[in-house]
Amino acid sequence: MYKIEIYGESKEDLLIDLEQIVQPIQSIEGYSWKLLWIDGESETDEYSVFELQEVIDQQDGIIVDHDALVNLSHKMETVTEALIIGDRNEKNLYVNIEDENLYENEVVLELVKDSHWQVIAKEQIIIDTFKVEFPNSEIID
Repeated sequence: MYKIEIYGESKEDLLIDLEQIVQPIQSIEGYSWKLLWIDGESETDEYSVFELQEVIDQQDGIIVDHDALVNLSHKMETVTEALIIGDRNEKNLYVNIEDENLYENEVVLELVKDSHWQVIAKEQIIIDTFKVEFPNSEIID
């Protein structure tokens, strides 16, 4: 597995929002994506993060694409936690959703407690795609 941690201009500040972090997903072809968790504040009272969390819990996640994630980012004022998985075999997104097998998916994107984004992938090319988009990121051995 390959790993990259993505910060803002420095490790002290997180200036990377959901819309920015999902941008590289657009160029990663052949993958299906699933939102397993999100927390934060919504832009308006019309959109309830709590209701979204309930749907995610009831359905064990929501299958999404790049556009759906961008639309979600427009509804969120802040995101404090997020967990998105990706795999070329969509069936894996229904099986590998527990902590003990989560990293059997080909890609895991996680916002770690409002501090940084972490991307773990089975292929180096995925990490390289994020590194190009976020040059201040750090590849972890």
